[in-house]
Amino acid sequence: MDRFSEMQIFVAVAESEGFAAGARKLKISPPAATRAVADLEYRLGIKLLNRTTRYVRVTDAGQRYLDDCKRILAQVAEADEAA
Repeated sequence: MDRFSEMQIFVAVAESEGFAAGARKLKISPPAATRAVADLEYRLGIKLLNRTTRYVRVTDAGQRYLDDCKRILAQVAEADEAA
């Protein structure tokens, strides 16, 4: 999966505070969302989300990355609109 897709999935999961809800938002399966975030965490070498059976919360490092992802995705959307 490409970085852009991983970022979109991470943002959806983080904002929804759950893999199932984030996956529904993007119309993908929850296992696909889980795998994408795990791959992203592995590639970055940091934990972005704290997971329990009851919740998913963004770590401090995850919050910084989330802010950057949202900014980047917004800039991509603006570039598409400008074209």
